[in-house]
Amino acid sequence: MARFGSGQGADEDAFLGGLLGLAIGDALGMPGKGLDRATLADRIGTITGYLPATFADGTEIKAGEFTDESELALCVVESVTVDRGRIDPDTIGPRFLYIARGESKRWLGAGTRRALAVADRTLEFVVPLDEDGPATGDVAARAAPIGLLHAVGRFDLDSLRADAEQIVRLTHGSPAAIAAGTAVAFGVQLSARRQVARSEWLSATAGALGEGELASRLRSAAGMIAAGDDAPAVLERVGTGTDAVESVTAGFVAASMAGSFSEAVFSAVNAGGDTDTVGAIAGVLAGAFFGASGIPQSLIDGLEGRIYVSLAAPWFYRTARQRAGLVIDLRLQDAGPLDPPPRPTMPPRM
Repeated sequence: MARFGSGQGADEDAFLGGLLGLAIGDALGMPGKGLDRATLADRIGTITGYLPATFADGTEIKAGEFTDESELALCVVESVTVDRGRIDPDTIGPRFLYIARGESKRWLGAGTRRALAVADRTLEFVVPLDEDGPATGDVAARAAPIGLLHAVGRFDLDSLRADAEQIVRLTHGSPAAIAAGTAVAFGVQLSARRQVARSEWLSATAGALGEGELASRLRSAAGMIAAGDDAPAVLERVGTGTDAVESVTAGFVAASMAGSFSEAVFSAVNAGGDTDTVGAIAGVLAGAFFGASGIPQSLIDGLEGRIYVSLAAPWFYRTARQRAGLVIDLRLQDAGPLDPPPRPTMPPRM
């Protein structure tokens, strides 16, 4: 595949906006997860801000808390940052295990839990290919940081595909799941570079995928938009369920049709279905495009974990620039030949 694209690409505002947007959309959608549009409207009404939730066992979740879509994506951010841009399943995987052993395991899908249980016994963090395995949108959302990495410097589609596959195959091995992760990563680099009109995101991403059910669904949604259908109608027709062909496409639709970050995430989470996943995907796409400066301060202030995300994003941006060869770390000049390269210390989760 030929290389294309030039220039330095995304700026730090896009990185911060993308990571905040991922977490904000996730947290806004958390209380409505699994409710169809009508049930959501009946039980909650229109979501206009962060809401708490209560599990069947009585566990209460604070308003503004995000779920596994953001938790596991941040594991990728942490690992890639401390490894100076290297994507290593053996350093990302243990971070996934840490999430699976703590309270956040409540958010994990069955396939992810099974894969991590095996990895906990074997310490093997790459699952085999599985032609018939599931493909859900929550798995695809974890590839969002890969899109940010590839939004800096020259772009190589084959490299993005390979990196997205590594993230997906930490827990899932189906071609459909890999395609979904590739779609999210590709869409995020498109939005963060801000060189392609939002109206072209769906068709461009479908083109990058080539063939397959998700590519067809993205093209179909693009046709609905071109025909003049509004966002609620398109979202209803493409679906917002857990399957990646629905939730990934819905996230793209909500972000590409919105005139602001707020419009994107609220359109996503009020559509019902897999609301935290659709919200997270719409949020990272819209956040990377509009930047942190385009996110209302009230949505940032109400987000649990906002301090961590705000501190992690600049480090991740610097890592992406180093990986692309745009930054030389002058601190290395003072290191001896056997000294390991300096690594940032990531702040604790808050």
